[in-house]
Amino acid sequence: MKKIISLFSAVFLLLVSCEDTFLDLQDLDSVTEQVYFDDPQNFEDAANRFYRGLHSPSPTMNDGWDMITDYGTELSGRIQDYGQGVNTATDEDIYWNNGYTYLREINLLLQKAEEYVADGGDASEIRESIATAHFFRAYQHFRLLKRFGGIPLVTEVTNVDSEILFAPRNSRYEVVEQVLSDLDLAIAGLPQTATGANLGKISSIAAMAYKARVLLFEGTWEKYVGTATDFEGSGTEDNSVAYIAAAVTTAKAVMDSGQFAIWNQNADPIMENNSYRWLFSLEGAESNPGGYTKASNNEFIIQTIYDFGTQNTINSLFTQINFGRNSPTQVALDMYVSDDGLPIDKSPLFQGYAVQSDQFIDRDRRMWANFGELVLEGESLPILAITAESGTNLSNWKFTTWNNYRVVRTEGYNYPHLRYAEVLLIYAEALYERDGSISDSDLNISVNLVRDRAAVAPLTNALVSANGLDMLEEIRRERTVELYMEDNNHWNDIRRWDTAKDLLSDDLIGYVIEGSEYETDSSLFDSSNAIFGFKEDYPSGVGPVRALIIDPSSNRPYNQKNYLWPLPINETVINTNLVQNPGW
Repeated sequence: MKKIISLFSAVFLLLVSCEDTFLDLQDLDSVTEQVYFDDPQNFEDAANRFYRGLHSPSPTMNDGWDMITDYGTELSGRIQDYGQGVNTATDEDIYWNNGYTYLREINLLLQKAEEYVADGGDASEIRESIATAHFFRAYQHFRLLKRFGGIPLVTEVTNVDSEILFAPRNSRYEVVEQVLSDLDLAIAGLPQTATGANLGKISSIAAMAYKARVLLFEGTWEKYVGTATDFEGSGTEDNSVAYIAAAVTTAKAVMDSGQFAIWNQNADPIMENNSYRWLFSLEGAESNPGGYTKASNNEFIIQTIYDFGTQNTINSLFTQINFGRNSPTQVALDMYVSDDGLPIDKSPLFQGYAVQSDQFIDRDRRMWANFGELVLEGESLPILAITAESGTNLSNWKFTTWNNYRVVRTEGYNYPHLRYAEVLLIYAEALYERDGSISDSDLNISVNLVRDRAAVAPLTNALVSANGLDMLEEIRRERTVELYMEDNNHWNDIRRWDTAKDLLSDDLIGYVIEGSEYETDSSLFDSSNAIFGFKEDYPSGVGPVRALIIDPSSNRPYNQKNYLWPLPINETVINTNLVQNPGW
C-alpha cells in the first residue's frame, strides 16, 4: 500500500527521521522527545535546527516560482503546470508534510520550555530560544497559508490521540492572527541585533520586517481577492484597512532602526553602476570588480550564511540550473524602465527592438544585471527552437558568480530571504494603498533609494503626472524588477493583487519579431520554429507589434481557483472534516 504522509503521520516523522521526505533540509540529527531539555544549551540547539526550515538555494527551484509566472519561460511539466493552471490535486504535498513536521518540532520546544520553567528553570536564560520558536511557528504557518489558504492551526505537540488531527480547517483570518501573535512574541523576546557569531540568526528587527511582509500580503489579499478563494465556512472578515496601515508603521519602524541600508557602491567608478549585479554573489574580494567582500553588505535582513572557508557552501546545482532555465519573457524585459525613469512606451530613450542588444541601451541596470550576460553588443542572438526548459535565448544572471570565482557546488555567498530593499518597497506600497497618494519625500526614503542603485531617475509625482502614469503601478513595477526571483515575491504579488488570472492565462511572449532582424534574417530566426504562431498585437514599447508566442493561452486555463493549491487528497480522506479549496 502506498505510504500516506499527513498531518496525522507527521507525529511520527521526528521519531523515525524520514529526512528523504523533507524539502530543503540539512542533514542534521533529529530532535525528538528523547532529547532532554535540561539546560539552556539544549533549547538553543533545538532552536538552531529551525533555521533549516528556511527555504534554501535548491537545484529543483522549489521556491523559484518567478520562472513560471509571466516573467519566466520554464515550460517543463515539473512545475510549469502550476503557472499554466493545469495542475491537479495530488495524494500528497511535500510543503504540507514539511510544514507540519516543522511545527511539531517547534511546539515541542515551547512545551518543554513551559515544563522547564515550571520545574524551577530560569525563563530569562531560554528567552531567545522561545522567541525563535515563535518566529518559526509564524513562518511555517504563513508559508502554509500562502499555498493553501486557511489550514489547521497547530499550536501544541500533536500525538496520535490529539483532537487537532481530525479538526476542521481554520480560516485564513484565524491563521493570520496566529501568525501575527507569534511574531509579536518573537519581536518581544529576540535580541535587537544579530551580528558577529550570531549573523544569520533572527533578530527582533528581522522579525519586525517579516511582520511587515505578512501585513502587506494579507492586507492586499483581502482588499483585492477578498473571499473569492475562501473555502466553505471560512467567514467574511475584512482586515485589509487595519493590516495595510500596520504594514506602513511596521516597515517604518524597521527603517527608523537604522540597522540596515541599501548596498550601493555605484560611487566607485569600477563598479559601473552595477552594485545590484554583484550584491547577490558577494563573497571574497575577487567576487566582484570593486573588490568588496560580503562583510560590506548590510542589506540582507534574513539570510542563510554560507562560507567557502568552512566548506559550508551552496552544495547544489542552484547556480547552474538557475542560469539556464530562468530565461526571461519579453514581458520581463519590457518591465524595466529607461534611465529617465519612464516606462519604455513613454521614454524617448528607448531604442526599440531592431537589434536584440538595443533593448538594453539606456535601461535600468537591473535589466542587465539579471539578463545581460549573453547579450552581444550590436547583435541579435539566434532564436532557437522552443523547448520545454527554455523559450528564449537569454539567461538569468542573478545569483551567479563572476568569472567562475566559485564553481558550482562551492559557492559561499550568503542567500537572502528578506532584504532591506523589500522593506522600503513594502513601506511605499502600503503607504499608497492606505492613503491613495505618496509624497516625494516618502518616495525618496523608499523607492528612490532602490532606483538610485539601478541608475535610473527618481520616481516623483511630477514624473507620474506629466506622463500619464499610475503611481501604484510604478511602485508595483519597482517591486517586481527589484525582487525578481526572491522568495516567490512576484508569484505571491500577482496573486495578492488579483492580476495573476489575467497575466498567466495570456500568451507567453518570447520575442518581438516585427521591425527586428528576426523578421528579415532567416539565419537568426527560422519561422518554422514558431510552433505556436504569433501574437499580432503584443503591446510593446513601440506600440502593438507581432511577437513570437512560446506558450499559447490555449495551454493556460489559469484562473482564481489556481491562486491556492488543493489540499492533499490523503489529508481529506484521513480527516473528513477538512473542506477542499473551491474549484478543486
